[in-house]
Amino acid sequence: MNPQASHTPRPTRLPSMPLPEEEILEGTPDARCLFTAESADEGASAGFWSCEPGRYEFYFGYDEFVYLIEGEVTVTQDQRSFTMKAGDTAHFPQGCTTVWQVTKKMTKYFVARAPYE
Repeated sequence: MNPQASHTPRPTRLPSMPLPEEEILEGTPDARCLFTAESADEGASAGFWSCEPGRYEFYFGYDEFVYLIEGEVTVTQDQRSFTMKAGDTAHFPQGCTTVWQVTKKMTKYFVARAPYE
């Protein structure tokens, strides 16, 4: 069997994927997500994720690689912060906890890999 390639154009609007209430620290960040691909072993996935301005805490239980398509966000881990703008990339390793301050509606494309069992 020959595996088939897939293609997903960038959507104009993503389906709602609300942040858990306990993660929201400030504002009402409207989060949205569309998964576009999954590996054959179901350990990796990719897709688009967007969020309106607000501040929230997020724990990464998996590795995530991000490309910021639009917007602006400042990410803080421990005492270190960095601001991402359109065109920037980042890696969030499994086990890190971050605080995201979205200052301009952001849309990212992500690739996430679950831990090996």
